[in-house]
Amino acid sequence: MKIQHIWSVLCKESIINQDDNVISLIGILEDINSTITPLKADTPRPEKVTIPFNFEVVSYWTKDSTEEVKILIKTTMIDPEGKELANDIKELVFPANTKRLRSRLKVQGLSVTNSGDYSVRIRLKIAEEKEFKSVTELPISVKIQFAELKAPSN
Repeated sequence: MKIQHIWSVLCKESIINQDDNVISLIGILEDINSTITPLKADTPRPEKVTIPFNFEVVSYWTKDSTEEVKILIKTTMIDPEGKELANDIKELVFPANTKRLRSRLKVQGLSVTNSGDYSVRIRLKIAEEKEFKSVTELPISVKIQFAELKAPSN
């Protein structure tokens, strides 16, 4: 049996119309800009911060069988130096007699280390397989500005 990844998109949100099952992708993401202000003056810059930013990873899959299949989709955020920052694994059932499947992963908060070109790596594993196989990487540019808080003067 073969499961094929057709496409994946990073977006702010997706909406599925209940009348005709058409999906709308809202706010396709190419880059994110954020300013981070420390809580206290003279606070050292952290190695990793989480930006309060919600987004979705929407993917479209096909299979060449009429059997029901359980799949695992692993999504990983990769920083500009290639370090894995966050992983999420979602189990889905590809129903019997269905050849197409959409997956939507809602992500709350974006973990980042610094400004640069990040990627979201998507891997697939059919339940009975031993390892995940990489299917795509989605690029996203992150620009972070660290604002300085000034110590109160006496």
